[in-house]
This record gives sequence, C-alpha cells and structure tokens, in this order.
Amino acid sequence: MTIIFIILPLIVYLSQIKQLFLLIYLAFVEILIVFAIITNINQNKLKFTFINNKLKFKSGLFDKESTILCDRVIIVHTDKLKEDMEIILITSNKFRNYYLKPITREFIKKYPEASELYLKFKRINPEEVYYFQIIKRGSLKKYILLDEIFKNCVKANYTASAIENIKIAREQVEL
Repeated sequence: MTIIFIILPLIVYLSQIKQLFLLIYLAFVEILIVFAIITNINQNKLKFTFINNKLKFKSGLFDKESTILCDRVIIVHTDKLKEDMEIILITSNKFRNYYLKPITREFIKKYPEASELYLKFKRINPEEVYYFQIIKRGSLKKYILLDEIFKNCVKANYTASAIENIKIAREQVEL
C-alpha cells in the first residue's frame, strides 16, 4: 500500500499530467489508501503488560487502555482461530475498566461453551455480578497474549477451545 501511495503521485508528476479530473481522482485514491493503512494498523495493534498481578492492554489505535486484575479472572474462552480469534475474559471485578460489560442473555446465547462454565460459577455465587471483555484486535499477537494470560492468571478456568489455542501458541499443536 505504501508503495502505491508513493508511486502514483510520482508517476503523475513525472508524466506532467495537468488535467484537473485526474488530479482529483488521484487525491481521492490517495485518501482511500491512507484509510486502508490506518484500518490495517488498527486491526493489528495490541500492546499488553503484566505488572503486579494486573493485565493492562490496549488493542487498536484509538482504544483506551484496559486493566484487569489477574486474580479476579475466572473464565478464559476463545472463539475462532488464527487472526480472527477472539479472547473472552470473564471477571468478577470491574476494576477501573469501562470496557467490561455485565453478562447478558445475548452473551450466553452467543458463547455457549463459556456460558456453561459461567452458569456453574453463578450457581455457586448467585449474588456475584460477573463482567466480560472481548479482545478482537491484534491478529496473531493474541496468541502471545493468551499464553501470558495462561501463565499469570492461575486461578482462571479455561474452556476447551482456550486450551487448544494455548497449545497452538506454545507450538504443541500445529494448525
């Protein structure tokens, strides 16, 4: 994309094209290329750190940083594979994190494997409120994040699909 972004105006300049229609068309194409590059960077960006039992991560260019306490993570679930993988974290504490949402019926319908474990925990502690967060961005960096979650969130329960993706992250199973 960046090569096209540089070469197109260079060709127009060297060929000395002065037609207004072609210059406007070139400007439009350049704007579309910039949007495509920003979208690609936004989909692939994922930064995370584990400090003092806290997972801090930022996915995407424009999102704020999220903080989750590792001791409060009770369920880790993954959905899909490869770049499209989604990491679902279910926690019992909404520690300064505005992205955590309470679990609803739609969540239970959309993620039946995670909701099975959630309902077991809900039967044990019916008064407890549980929250979830889905990490969608970060492409293949999510595998590294999932492995780090497995190392640091020792009290969490992992679904079968999460364990399979952890094995992929640790190169114990090939795709």
